[in-house]
Amino acid sequence: MASEANAVDKLLVAIQDGAAIVRVQGRGSFKISTILKEFAGAAIDKGCTRLILDMADCIGMDSTFMGVLAGLSFRLKQRNGGVVMVNLSLRTRGLLATLGLDEVIEPHMAGDMPREVAALLPGATESMPVLENPERSTRETAATMLEAHENLVKLSPENLPKFKDVLAFLQEDLKKSGGAEKP
Repeated sequence: MASEANAVDKLLVAIQDGAAIVRVQGRGSFKISTILKEFAGAAIDKGCTRLILDMADCIGMDSTFMGVLAGLSFRLKQRNGGVVMVNLSLRTRGLLATLGLDEVIEPHMAGDMPREVAALLPGATESMPVLENPERSTRETAATMLEAHENLVKLSPENLPKFKDVLAFLQEDLKKSGGAEKP
């Protein structure tokens, strides 16, 4: 498990048998949320119906990362697919529950991996490349953050009080930076 002191947020990725496989290292944070959304979105567009996240090396997740997962889950459900998270720790599993994400994804604690996922991971993860994460503009990051938090409110109206101020700030920030339209 990665320690918090030397953790670098990054994603290792592969596509195998109709599944986009992502190994999260460090924190699942706003820093890697846009690239996750882009990678998974492209995989879905190419026919992947499952997004499998291996969380063995993940030390935590922020609300932006979880909101992106909610949005990806919504897209995959339209294609009769879904998001599966494996190797969750008590901490990361608990984070999912606090925002209701455990209702739209399939969470599995470490040691409790579905057979079909266990069959995919060894072949896919042997040489998973790190997904390059180019520098993002403040506007692009804010747009991803806004969409992610809107997804969390769509997922559960109980999340609105938690993120009302964040949503207002991000909407205002986007207006100031040239419009609220999403890229």
